[in-house]
Amino acid sequence: MECSLDENEAWRLPAYGSACFDMLPATVTHVLTGTGRERSLDLGRLAGRYERVLLIYFDAFGWRCYERHASHPFFEQARDRGVVVKLTSQFPSTTAAHMTTIHTGLPVAVHGVYEWFTFLPQVNRIIAPLLFSFAGDMAPDTLLAAGVAGSDVYPESDFYATLRDAGVSAHVGLPAGIAASTPGGILLRYAAVHPFGDTAEGLGAVGAAVAEASRGYGFLYLPDVDSAMHRLGPEHPDVEQLIGETLTALEQGLLRAALPEGTLVLITADHGMAATDPKRSLYVNELWPALTDHVAIGADGRPLAPAGSSRDLFLHTRPGSHDHVRATLQTLLEGYAEVYSVAGLIREGVFGSSVSETFRERVGDLVVLPYSGEAVYWSDPPRFTQPYHGQHGGLTPAEMEIPLVAFVT
Repeated sequence: MECSLDENEAWRLPAYGSACFDMLPATVTHVLTGTGRERSLDLGRLAGRYERVLLIYFDAFGWRCYERHASHPFFEQARDRGVVVKLTSQFPSTTAAHMTTIHTGLPVAVHGVYEWFTFLPQVNRIIAPLLFSFAGDMAPDTLLAAGVAGSDVYPESDFYATLRDAGVSAHVGLPAGIAASTPGGILLRYAAVHPFGDTAEGLGAVGAAVAEASRGYGFLYLPDVDSAMHRLGPEHPDVEQLIGETLTALEQGLLRAALPEGTLVLITADHGMAATDPKRSLYVNELWPALTDHVAIGADGRPLAPAGSSRDLFLHTRPGSHDHVRATLQTLLEGYAEVYSVAGLIREGVFGSSVSETFRERVGDLVVLPYSGEAVYWSDPPRFTQPYHGQHGGLTPAEMEIPLVAFVT
């Protein structure tokens, strides 16, 4: 009998309804248009209406990163002008889930794009939504060649349309390499996209566009620290240097540049990062080779695995195998991870209060949640391995706790 997650001190559960990332779109809508107050975050002394908002999405800059860098001059000045609040990620604590939420206003359990690797029932395969490819493919957009439309993966939403109809122009800054992606074409069809090469260029482009608008919303995505943490680990000296350089660029671009007076600036992250050691990584199908007999098979004849990541491995078991797989893996992974029924997590509200049929169809029936410092994955080299020194997706505080730094120019 598995215990409730809220009884396990290893986990930090999402603060849905009070202090969670999924409340940010409603917060932006509320401060710009006056609607959506019941779903918005409490901004304390900054509460009110604004003509311009700029949101910086600092990928993987979790609460622990903020604590390590809280004395940076940028944050010292930001605190003088505003507030710092601890939020949580949604679960799973992944970029795919949060990028979809921030551009649609929908929580992960409604939109259903929950992880880097996700099951798509229409093709009976595991896919990589942000690449718009089948899982394991090296090239983007292989789903297009298979006849999958963007709307088969990503939901319709009215977040940007609502801003447009209220007279607010939306401007989104993305690194040049992903600015013209298939997901972007779906999610950002009512926003102006500004490709950029580095942080300073992105700040300049989006900041100028917001400044020129009589009422404007700007969004800037900064992915470099996340990439470096995956490769090197969350506290590697090169990562710390990159964070410092990014914060200095933010200081120069936000506090010394010509953003209009009275612009609300929000800086947050989608998740933090857990340290992992590739040499310690465990692979469930190596620990238990017969597991493949209990996992559903996809349209390509391969097991429907891996969904999720090495910090939140979702499994799609065959009918009648659920209890056997959960009990066996829990024994094999004792001391390394917990194995939970997805249906149980849904009942406990771990994915939120509203769960769509789309989400239920995609998410699988079991999830493996490794403890701090551990990684548990599915081995199928060279397509699927665990080479990273930093990963996320799970429920530990390092992954789940994120900052919201808010101030007014």
